[in-house]
Amino acid sequence: MDKVAEIKREEIYRKLREEVLSCAIMPGQSLHENDLAERFGVSKSPIRDALIRLEADGLVTVQSRKGYRVSPVSVADADDMYELRAKIEAAVMGIVAETASDEELASLDRFRSPKAWDNNGGFIAYNREFHRSVANLCRNKRLKAVALDLIEQFNRFTFVSLAVIGPGHYDRPLSDHVAIIDQLQAREPRKAARLVEQHLERGRKRVVGALSRAAVVT
Repeated sequence: MDKVAEIKREEIYRKLREEVLSCAIMPGQSLHENDLAERFGVSKSPIRDALIRLEADGLVTVQSRKGYRVSPVSVADADDMYELRAKIEAAVMGIVAETASDEELASLDRFRSPKAWDNNGGFIAYNREFHRSVANLCRNKRLKAVALDLIEQFNRFTFVSLAVIGPGHYDRPLSDHVAIIDQLQAREPRKAARLVEQHLERGRKRVVGALSRAAVVT
């Protein structure tokens, strides 16, 4: 495979993965190789490769003789992932509080208000970027990579849950973020870790409750 073709295959996979995670392609939606090949202007081979990779990611499932289907959002999976994410982000907070520079910690002040995201993805974008920005300050590269991947995968949970509960549940997450920033800047690793665990547990209860009422959940 030449380098240009390899880059194209990677671009197709990344684009489809982004669209599934952001719910631009909704849970439960069918995906067909012919349609995607026409959309991207390629043969079915790179499309098939991308779908196989998405299946390995747990984001699509094979439908016998019907192509592929975007995996529904699972309440059980959300529970498991929240438990994992709480442990990972608590570890991240501990490292960041101890090792990030004063300048890096000060950069988190932009998350004390979500107004900058009002016209650029709203709360979902703000929330994602807050957690990503903290993770990116982690000096442990492997831990950072795991945290960033988990944060990306949570977009589907957030999108589907907000469609059910609406926009009236933002005050507590925002105050949680401010409290976490305060403890990071105060160099309090244990307090920051405990706060993010509590923050994610509240999120788990809110999201799982909403997902249990959503039509695209299994």
